[in-house]
Amino acid sequence: MLKNVLFLGLGAVGASIASQFEDADYPVNVLCDAKRKERYQKKGFIINNKRYDFSYYTPDEYHSPVDLIIIAVKYNNLIEAIKQLGGLVGEKTIIISLLNGIDSEEIIAEHLGNKNVVHAFIYKIDATKNDNIITHFSKGIIVFGEKTGRPSAKINLIREIFDRAAINYEISDHILKRMWWKYMANIGLNHTTAVLKAPYRVIQKVLFAQELARLAMEEVVTISKVMGINLSEKDIDGVMEMLGQLHPNGKSSMLQDVEAKRETEVEMLSGKLCQLGEQYHIPTPINRVFYNLIKSMESMY
Repeated sequence: MLKNVLFLGLGAVGASIASQFEDADYPVNVLCDAKRKERYQKKGFIINNKRYDFSYYTPDEYHSPVDLIIIAVKYNNLIEAIKQLGGLVGEKTIIISLLNGIDSEEIIAEHLGNKNVVHAFIYKIDATKNDNIITHFSKGIIVFGEKTGRPSAKINLIREIFDRAAINYEISDHILKRMWWKYMANIGLNHTTAVLKAPYRVIQKVLFAQELARLAMEEVVTISKVMGINLSEKDIDGVMEMLGQLHPNGKSSMLQDVEAKRETEVEMLSGKLCQLGEQYHIPTPINRVFYNLIKSMESMY
């Protein structure tokens, strides 16, 4: 019997993963407000030149027990999105977040409880979205695991669902460190591409851009050490190695936001790091410059 999977958020990442479920004949439901439902039903989603019409429900219409909720909204919309879940989270409902950053799980747990949340993130995905048209060259890999590092029934259920839906995944015994690694990658790659208004190929080829990304990531490494996460220079090398595997014309989510004149997730990335820097009395000059530049860019929309 297939488990009941509910998506919250159909941006580039959310829609790309939802389409992979559909391609594997694993039906998923999407929770959204009435206005989005009308728009989605009318236009559908064109993902890699194929139309997808998911099953859309408003919170008032959805009454099925949920086994797994996948949250893929923008950070700035997270709290409002959580409110839509209302009474849909039961004792055994599992929630994973595919948001960038290091604190979405904490925010979700504050509203819905710790016992339902499994830490997760996605990497090696290069999806871009323009209105209802989404393109991705890499399907991405979802990494998940318990904060304790121990196996659990929740981990086994997610594994069962992802195996059936042919979703690429990794189970991590050190999920917090892996999440910080992804956070560091976003700090380096998202900010650099957004400020330069350039796709990944610029960082892949231009040494000046590479140095800028590395300097920003070095500040993440420094703060990770005082917090007991202990990233290292080798982890930065791993980010640059991953960068080489992304499509040269791919665009970071922050660059896509800047191009579309949307509010970015800079608060979640360099904003959060600067906050931690102040808390631990560690200078973060590169990320402070990134933060100020991107906030300035937003003010000029």
